[in-house]
Amino acid sequence: MKKLVSMTMAMAMMAALFVACGDDGTDDETPPPAVPTIALDGGDIDQPQEITNPMSVKIGVTAPGAIAGFTVTIDSPALTAEMLATVGLATELNLVNPGSMAEALGALGFPSGEAVSGKTALTFDISKLVPMIAQIYNETSDHKFILKVTDAKGKSTTKTLTCHLTGKVALAYNNDADLWANTATVTAANVPDGGSVQYRVKGAADWTDAVLVEGSKYRLAPVYETSKNAAGLDVHTIKAGTGVFAATNYEVRIAKDGQTVDSKEFATAAGDKIPNGDMSGWSTVSRAGLGSSADVAYPNAEGADAFWDCGNNGVTTTLCVSTEEKFGKAVPAAKLASMNMFVLAAGNLFTGSFNYASFTGTVDFGRKYAWTARPSALKLKYTATVGAIDMVRTSGDVLEGVAKGDPDNARIFVAIVDWTAPHQVVSGMTTTEGAWDPVKANTVAEGKIIGYGSLTIPASESDASDAALKDTELPIYWYDKTAKPAEGNYSLVISCACNAYGDFFTGCSKNTMYVDDFEWVY
Repeated sequence: MKKLVSMTMAMAMMAALFVACGDDGTDDETPPPAVPTIALDGGDIDQPQEITNPMSVKIGVTAPGAIAGFTVTIDSPALTAEMLATVGLATELNLVNPGSMAEALGALGFPSGEAVSGKTALTFDISKLVPMIAQIYNETSDHKFILKVTDAKGKSTTKTLTCHLTGKVALAYNNDADLWANTATVTAANVPDGGSVQYRVKGAADWTDAVLVEGSKYRLAPVYETSKNAAGLDVHTIKAGTGVFAATNYEVRIAKDGQTVDSKEFATAAGDKIPNGDMSGWSTVSRAGLGSSADVAYPNAEGADAFWDCGNNGVTTTLCVSTEEKFGKAVPAAKLASMNMFVLAAGNLFTGSFNYASFTGTVDFGRKYAWTARPSALKLKYTATVGAIDMVRTSGDVLEGVAKGDPDNARIFVAIVDWTAPHQVVSGMTTTEGAWDPVKANTVAEGKIIGYGSLTIPASESDASDAALKDTELPIYWYDKTAKPAEGNYSLVISCACNAYGDFFTGCSKNTMYVDDFEWVY
């Protein structure tokens, strides 16, 4: 009996204790409210989503505690603050309190205001917005939308939707060719790892690598090779296949493992013309001789600017004439012929001017020429008859090492110069002043010789039949790789002479030469 009473009393005490502690034996705690959730329909929001067009980007939000705050922070190299401002948005968006941005948000697929505030669930679709990134940006990049939802009980969730853009390979010519420097640039976006940008003359066998200069800009530039000329001077030539020249079509490509990923073509400007280069324009000019004057052939069209000249005067009237006798009326050419006038009178044609007085001939070499493009060679047609030397100067400035009976040479050369005045050569009966050779010196008193090309035609290559003109090219060797003739300076010399030593009245008096169709090779 006592034992039963004791058990009853113990149970009563435990019940009193539960009451005192506020536990009536039942579980009346409610579970904590669930946090908001943010999910990507049909995908994992925690993984980068590749931007394609079209694509589905639907975001689902749940907030059992009701949405009190919803912000979107945009971190994108394309959707910058400046860009977004143009459409009335910012990089920080408040979907609950959108202010003046409500209309712009709706246009891009974001709900706002009453469509968000107090909602326990919503879905919005930005499937049109995200692909637009690829339309305004083309670099491989990540574009992040940081979504933060807060409910009325202060619970919040943040998720970052990362949209990845793999930039498309793209190539564009920047239309900036410098045809004197022989350079141009292209923009090549998203060159693949291990890839390169290359260029070539259209249809050529080999490609040349362009050089990355900054960002996605690549430079097409010449590579110069240096050597010694016959006089031991350093000269430079542009390596074949490098650089950009006038009047040329080019191909540019992005390549990887020898395969073309993307390509473009561009053409450069036509370059420069040589006045009366086809020898079709002739007129006459009155020139003094030995006490008399005569109208002589003048290698410029009537009324045209003086560009060419020759040694014709009142006594030597046929040192340079227009001829169709060998080549037909459709192909006029300049005929140069040397003469025996007690001293040698060399047949000649040159850019510059000539004056004859008191048994003395004065040549001013050089014409002003508006260069727009650097040539690689001078091209022309010619044929020549060259014999043995039969006339030499015997007193005064005698040319050493040359004697009667030695083979003569004819000579054609071109010089690109930067002179403040023409260079003068004065040849008298016994003296020669100012004789020059662009192969032997890179400067004269009037300024520098930037580059030259030279062709010597020995007697051994004489074409006695004068049967046909043949094409030839004089490659240009550069003393200076960067200089360009100053505007207004005398900048071009072309010289053709039946006798290479004519300045010294030495050579074969029977030499002839035909020249025609002068043009630049680029």
